[in-house]
Amino acid sequence: MRHHGRAALVLSVACAVGVAGCSAGSNGSSAGTVTVNPALSKLGPDHGWSQTNVTVDPNSLACSAPASNPNRGVTATSVKIGMLATATSPGGVAFGDFPTGAKVRIDAANAAGGVNGRTIDLLGTRDDAGDAGRDGAQAKALVEKDQPFAAFVQTIDGNYIDAFCSAEMPFFGWGGNSGFCGNAIGFGITGCATPKTGDPRAYDTGGALTMANALPAGTARTAALIGLDNDSARQGIITVGQGMQAGGFKIVYEESPIPISGLKDATSIVNDIMRADSGKPPAVVFFVAQFGDAVKLSGSLKAAGYKGMIVSPLYDPRVSTVPELEGTYALLGWQGGFATDVPAVAQMVADFRKYSPGTALSLTATAGYWAADMLVKALQKTGENLTVDSFLKTLNTSYTNYVPGTVPETRWPLNHVAPSPCGTLAHLTNGAWSAPGLQCGAIAKAS
Repeated sequence: MRHHGRAALVLSVACAVGVAGCSAGSNGSSAGTVTVNPALSKLGPDHGWSQTNVTVDPNSLACSAPASNPNRGVTATSVKIGMLATATSPGGVAFGDFPTGAKVRIDAANAAGGVNGRTIDLLGTRDDAGDAGRDGAQAKALVEKDQPFAAFVQTIDGNYIDAFCSAEMPFFGWGGNSGFCGNAIGFGITGCATPKTGDPRAYDTGGALTMANALPAGTARTAALIGLDNDSARQGIITVGQGMQAGGFKIVYEESPIPISGLKDATSIVNDIMRADSGKPPAVVFFVAQFGDAVKLSGSLKAAGYKGMIVSPLYDPRVSTVPELEGTYALLGWQGGFATDVPAVAQMVADFRKYSPGTALSLTATAGYWAADMLVKALQKTGENLTVDSFLKTLNTSYTNYVPGTVPETRWPLNHVAPSPCGTLAHLTNGAWSAPGLQCGAIAKAS
């Protein structure tokens, strides 16, 4: 199913783009300024990044028991993969392009002969419709009725994890909800972005340093963080703040005043922002908002005379001509589909044209493609003697996922508890997106 329309892309979790890890509790209170070793406070290539005092024993993670049915979904000639997604949502936050992207990569793999002699049988999408209760129910149905070997997941809520854990169901996706964190079965293409309370905590510096490097020379590193009025966005704002503080930013505003029902008037928020830094505006405004709210905030900030950087996780070729978004930035955890000078991106674009012509290369569509690519490569490495247990052993034993210039390195099991410290800052100018190459900061243990 393909989801059309601009509102499909906007997230309710800021750190789904891999801005930073979390080290605050779920009560929404900040844990104070985070610091990182100055030797690690610089950007480097999209692989080989530094990790400091962070190690993970996969046996200490949840969902690390042997599978009760290790041969589930596997035959001599096929392997069955399920799909759970927020494909539609009455609130406007949906990931309908994700299943399409995953199917494109699977179609390409099958056209090349499958994996180790097996065709990948991708099942239809179970849609939770953005409802937490339905998310859990659909996950249970997937586990008990569909009985796939593994699954792709892109949902707003993480309520699927209980059903998946009971079946030791490996799953792959973007990693923007808590289900991808603290367990041995969830694999996000940019790691774990939203650790749950009580999980091991780590943070990264990549996103903050990427934004800092885009500021004019001599500009003070000050930032305002604005979020939706829900728990995930509040935690996301804390997450972003932790990473930005680690990257040398002073946070002068950190609030979640945007109603879930939509922002009717941005005036009061903009007024607060314009004097947040001791009477003057900050250098960076980062917000997590639904599409309409993002347009209102950007337009109102510009109308108020704001000249700094406006940054969000919002990227999509379909919003390129929206006047209010002209000149804004999108912080991406992997390279966008516009970067066709990168060989892997060019191949992805060719695959979309062949197997799903007309699909916009949105973040959610490309997330599905790269999640499927991660699964395909893990299947290849595991080999012909494929079981759930052998597959998870492969992935959780010093496994690295990396697509040069396109998807940054993740390391497993480390990235079950931390995001990849990597990203790029896409800029919308003259109706077109562009971005430099991916760069990475460091992952360090949170105090």
